[in-house]
Amino acid sequence: MRSFLFLFLLPVLLILASCTDSISNVGLDLLGDEANPQVETIHSTSFSTSDLVDITGASPRILVGSVNDPLTGQISTNGFLDFAGTFAGTPSESITSAQLKLSRNYNYGDTTKTVEFSLHQILQEWNHIDLRSDTDLTIGPQILTVTTLDTLTTIDLPASWISENENDLRSAEFNSKFHGFALIQINSGQVIGFNAALSEFELTSASGVTEYSVISTYTQIKRMSPSTPPDGLLLFQDGAGPAIELNFDLNKYKNSPINNITLSFSADQLASQDTPENFLRPFPQILQLVAVPADATMPASLVGQAAMDKDGEYHFSDIEATIFFQRVLFGSQQYDRLELRSPVENNSLNAVLFHGMDARDLSPRATIILSP
Repeated sequence: MRSFLFLFLLPVLLILASCTDSISNVGLDLLGDEANPQVETIHSTSFSTSDLVDITGASPRILVGSVNDPLTGQISTNGFLDFAGTFAGTPSESITSAQLKLSRNYNYGDTTKTVEFSLHQILQEWNHIDLRSDTDLTIGPQILTVTTLDTLTTIDLPASWISENENDLRSAEFNSKFHGFALIQINSGQVIGFNAALSEFELTSASGVTEYSVISTYTQIKRMSPSTPPDGLLLFQDGAGPAIELNFDLNKYKNSPINNITLSFSADQLASQDTPENFLRPFPQILQLVAVPADATMPASLVGQAAMDKDGEYHFSDIEATIFFQRVLFGSQQYDRLELRSPVENNSLNAVLFHGMDARDLSPRATIILSP
């Protein structure tokens, strides 16, 4: 995927703690037929929305559009793209056309609605790494407006814009002089996503066609009105938030060897998918469980990730989760709280309603198998 490969490596920033300690594999051997393991289930001591602002910089997808969701509220999104390449022409060969080609791979909201946005030029250098969704970028005046309902959106840049920017577009220093485009939503009933790896900026001159590839992405997300989840259910939404923070009281298991731990979270699939006609509100297919340290300057640790199963549950039961909590129980790993997050590369508005702490068997829970 060209230079875009490194964008997929951002989740590595949530680094697992080293597993080299002698206690790391305690209790992880398979239990024999004669074993009599002790199985216990505990419920979370906290489960609430967090104030986490999502990282949307460097995602393989940008979002643009607005949606008024009866569950999650009104949300507005703007997308930003920067490009890199080397123009092959000479000063005597003028650019005859410039096209921005955007490949759609995501929909949220009323799928019968068109999306309208204005195209602007980004005026200053920007770094997409760890860029959070509430960041403002400096943009120029509107170049043109775009209305789209198609899978491929092709935007022809005006001749006047080409003339004003031709020196930079043909410069050997293009990468540092040109800072990309902003897609600012105007009016729509849905949010769409463009696949950066399949989108490009294309210039044509007498010497042929030159394609510039996407090297930087960012989505700005604004919640314009609050969400209204049903009583007893907790909303999780990628991008716009909220994320969910939680904790478990593990004190009674200190210094105990464990064979396995599974953390389970139950969604109300019917309530989550209660939508108007033609309205699409996808589930988050993959969630991450992250341990946040008390020191805000320290990176979080990725405990594990899970996909929603057919029953609407997310079960974090990888060996990494067991190793992490074994280290916690033996005092070599500390954390302040746990959080449910979406992977950075997903960049969506996908939403799900979780059963809360009063939902008995459906409440957030940890099942622990203690080694005999």
